[in-house]
Amino acid sequence: MADLDDGEDGNDFFRSFADVPLNPPEKRDMCSRCKRPLAVCLCAHFPSHFLQISTTIHVLQHPREESRLLTTVPLLEACLPPDKIVIRRGRRFHKNDWPDLHELLNKPTTLLLYPGPTAENIKTLGEPPLGENYDIIVLDGTWRQAKDIFHNNPFLCQARQVQLEHDHISEYVIRTQPNSKSLCTVEAIALSLSILEKNEEIAEILIRPLRALCKIQLEHGAVVHFNKENEDEIMLRAKRQERSHRKKMGGLSEKER
Repeated sequence: MADLDDGEDGNDFFRSFADVPLNPPEKRDMCSRCKRPLAVCLCAHFPSHFLQISTTIHVLQHPREESRLLTTVPLLEACLPPDKIVIRRGRRFHKNDWPDLHELLNKPTTLLLYPGPTAENIKTLGEPPLGENYDIIVLDGTWRQAKDIFHNNPFLCQARQVQLEHDHISEYVIRTQPNSKSLCTVEAIALSLSILEKNEEIAEILIRPLRALCKIQLEHGAVVHFNKENEDEIMLRAKRQERSHRKKMGGLSEKER
């Protein structure tokens, strides 16, 4: 507190605080499930019950991604059972600090979802051995941050590396993607699970909250971010994707068919 001037009345000094509100500004009411303000709650877009899956998702999240306002991992947490999505945060995952993660790499059914010249197409994987299920490790962050995690943790190469070969246009339009094949974390996991679990509905169920999140943000002033490749090609593929989705839902007109 600043010292009083020699001629200043102490009572006048403290009286000057009389009009300062004693209570802090009221915070917006928050949803306990999606952790968002009630006015932009996403719970109506989540499944009524956790999806029942056999695969376990292990997310290695870059520390900076957790602090981002619009990170997508919380959408997964709202849709999947707690024991089926494990989140570990850090840049380097040393064995002394993360022994369970290193032990996981010894299992032949552990997959690393990360593109590369030796990565297998996830669609070509067979069934896991009887009585066992797949564990899939996913790196969460920007592409630069994901590369940082991959190169700083060489033990990850012990896992069977797989990648998605797809024609899905990312619906995470409020953040810039490196290219037209890039997906955000929730999309990559959604498509992977739909393949591993042999259930196409999983992808739609998990991507639906992301679609709603982007719609809400755009309605509140966010702008569409195109990726760094040819925008005309992206828009054409997006239209085909939308048409295919509408066809599945029975919403195409005779002319469109």
